[in-house]
Amino acid sequence: MRILGAIACLLLAIPAAHADDRAADPQAWRVGLDDRIAADLAAGRPLVVQVHVPLCDNDIIACGNARLGDGESPDDNLYWGTTEGTRGWFGRRGGGWTQVLHTDGAAIDEPDVLDVRVWTRRIATPRAWRDRGAPARYRLYVVAFAWRGERIDAALARYAADLSGAAGHAIALPDGTAIAAGGDAQVVAYVGHNRFMDLDHFAWPAPADAQPRGAIAIACHTAVYLQDRAVGPTRVPLLFTRDYLLASSAALEGAILALAQGGDYAAIRRGGAQGYATGGHKTLRHVFGAFTNPADPRWGTPGYDAAINAHARGLAP
Repeated sequence: MRILGAIACLLLAIPAAHADDRAADPQAWRVGLDDRIAADLAAGRPLVVQVHVPLCDNDIIACGNARLGDGESPDDNLYWGTTEGTRGWFGRRGGGWTQVLHTDGAAIDEPDVLDVRVWTRRIATPRAWRDRGAPARYRLYVVAFAWRGERIDAALARYAADLSGAAGHAIALPDGTAIAAGGDAQVVAYVGHNRFMDLDHFAWPAPADAQPRGAIAIACHTAVYLQDRAVGPTRVPLLFTRDYLLASSAALEGAILALAQGGDYAAIRRGGAQGYATGGHKTLRHVFGAFTNPADPRWGTPGYDAAINAHARGLAP
């Protein structure tokens, strides 16, 4: 099923981080994340990306039609079952991923999660990580939760908790492998719809530890909400957005693979944009400006939409 254009989107609203975090060097944050990943790989642990996807729900926002916006049915949901949905994209033929788990929330004690998928692939370790002691090849896992559409608040709360390292979530695979996901993942991502446009405040948890985690938010205009408030040495900004767009897992994959291959901020930004362009049959030039991180010259500046800027400034912690 092909969905063209941005039908629905999500703005993530997060209150202010400490002033020291804002003053720190984003390049140093990225080095810290690389050091953590390399150390984990050297210790025999995989690189894990935890992804939270609240299903699009017509009771919250118009998703296109009844099937795309049925927040109780992942199969045809805009953000899960379509060609650029998480299951549709990572599960596509020839994508390079192997699905190693398909279960539901009951199996992981999460009744508001309707579908759980884990995909994996082997990656050639970049030289910089090998120089830190990592092996020549390693395993990358994507752990994706499809949340009940009307439980979007729970999905966002879990994203915030995981990105803050509040608690790990062990995922057992059929072969006996245990995946350290949730707050133990090295990267935490959100792909979904604009819930925070409806809220006046959001209680963001303080970082639970000093471990760096990569932050990804594929939704509409996330940068204006995140770049001055929720980044720092423990929440490393890998990919945010500066425009209205479809919450595309093609963009998510592009950013993940760029990181997994040792790419810097610029490579991750380009990887996310190229993924979005490929998934939507667009040109990179057409979509590149919608994606941002510290490699973007506009990083730290307001977005182009005055109303969104005002709303972001007015959100209370």
